[in-house]
Amino acid sequence: MTHTPLYETHRSFGARMVDFAGWKLPLQFDGIRQEHMAVRTACGLFDVSHMGEIEIRGPQAEALCQKLNTNDIAKLRDGRARYGLFCYPDGGAIDDLITYRFSTDHFLLCVNASNTGKVYIWIGDNCGGLDVEVTDASSAYAQIAVQGPASVSVMEKALGAESVRDFPRFSFRILEGEAAGVIAARTGYTGEDGFELFVPAGDAVGLWKKLYESGGESGIALCGLGARDTLRTEAGYPLYGNEINEKITPIEAGLGRYVKMDKGDFIGREVLSRQVEKGTSRESIGFKMLERGIARHGYGVMKDGKRVGEVTSGTMSPVLGVGVGIASVASGEVGPGDRIGIEIRRQTKEAVSSGFPLHKD
Repeated sequence: MTHTPLYETHRSFGARMVDFAGWKLPLQFDGIRQEHMAVRTACGLFDVSHMGEIEIRGPQAEALCQKLNTNDIAKLRDGRARYGLFCYPDGGAIDDLITYRFSTDHFLLCVNASNTGKVYIWIGDNCGGLDVEVTDASSAYAQIAVQGPASVSVMEKALGAESVRDFPRFSFRILEGEAAGVIAARTGYTGEDGFELFVPAGDAVGLWKKLYESGGESGIALCGLGARDTLRTEAGYPLYGNEINEKITPIEAGLGRYVKMDKGDFIGREVLSRQVEKGTSRESIGFKMLERGIARHGYGVMKDGKRVGEVTSGTMSPVLGVGVGIASVASGEVGPGDRIGIEIRRQTKEAVSSGFPLHKD
């Protein structure tokens, strides 16, 4: 197991540690529900140092990113970030990622931990003939997420970074002063306002403690993987391996808004374009339980007495106090507000299809 630079710090705070994607990470500190609600109402502090960072530099860095990404990177301005996907020629998703543009010849990709090696190899296999340099810089960075309505106040107090209040969503800057060298981005995967900080690995412990101490008055909570998963499920955000994978395309997963057909050619475009034009055999929906029960990955989804799909992610919503989830179902079988059944422990429990985010009416 690989440890993040904050491993011993987590242990000192009594974190319950688990194995995840080859890393030893905190599942929870004081409890998933408490941590979840802290993010929704105040602020949560996450160690996401397991995420991979890949840098692309060179005169044709932008061209390579355009070739690989479903989203339009050429329209991305310096200092801005964009969510998108890398796909195989058949449209299957290699990974979903955020691309940070420093300049036309310098990009940073934040990729999922389990896919870092695969993405790095894929980039190398597809950069032939282009004047670029590709580096797996993951070991150089720790990554800390500050998420929740009070995140701006926490950042200002901890880092003296008053200018973060003016950060637009999906923008980033290199901080100065006490946090010199830290890349601060107004991004996150919780459905709340917040920041993700790319920190030189050797500075992670000091920054973590400073953020936690400075957030005391704001109700900050140390958060683990458990709350990270319940938060992103409530928000309707996909998890690689659940909502998307090598056999599920972005269109099938309901991520078509991140696939820009008008940007020109990119890997997977032909298949994805055909799916946009002709439709797909399955689609992604959200749902809320109307009866007691928690849906889990792989549970069947029923409609009018027949199985129409399966749950891809499910959890108990701490905000609503009921089970919620995401499911992949046969296209056209389930409309907004339709009653459906979820097969839970050999019983069919009633649920209703719902738009995202699931925790807001």
